[in-house]
Amino acid sequence: MDSEDLRTVGVIVGAHGLQGTFKLEPLSDFPERFQALRTVYLMRGETVLARCRVKNIRWANALLLVTLKEVRTREEADELRGAELCVPDSESWELPEDVYYTTDLLGFAGVAEDGTPLGILKEIHSGAQDILEFRRDEEEFLVPFVHEWVGRVDIENRTIEILNWRRLKESETIDPSPDDDDD
Repeated sequence: MDSEDLRTVGVIVGAHGLQGTFKLEPLSDFPERFQALRTVYLMRGETVLARCRVKNIRWANALLLVTLKEVRTREEADELRGAELCVPDSESWELPEDVYYTTDLLGFAGVAEDGTPLGILKEIHSGAQDILEFRRDEEEFLVPFVHEWVGRVDIENRTIEILNWRRLKESETIDPSPDDDDD
């Protein structure tokens, strides 16, 4: 299977126990999808490491504990730290309208409301909210992926409208306090 035919659903963050089980940070908004997994692919970068059969998956707080038939020791599981757990793109779940797999948006052009090009989406940082990282030449431009800053996502034209972009680009200045003394 080619890496372009795979969709990442989690990232391995470490080993758990002695029998090859590892901790997985899920990247899916559908937690129930993990119980249905039977075959997965392990990938690092653009390289598919292996096709594996799922032996067991269970939740442990916000992480999943995953046991694969092909990973048998703690050392093997620990070597997979940072690798991605993937499924074939054909097994992706259907998304509601205006909901996107963030990885599908990589390479989209960021444009202002008036059509001004702002850069190309190079990376998406996950956290409490996703942050879109656009780059143009050597300039980096970060945009919170929320309605206040992101308008229309046009799949057909591969563009993401950035609202109020000048406010995002303005640097914050802090006026010195009258009590500040440079002496």
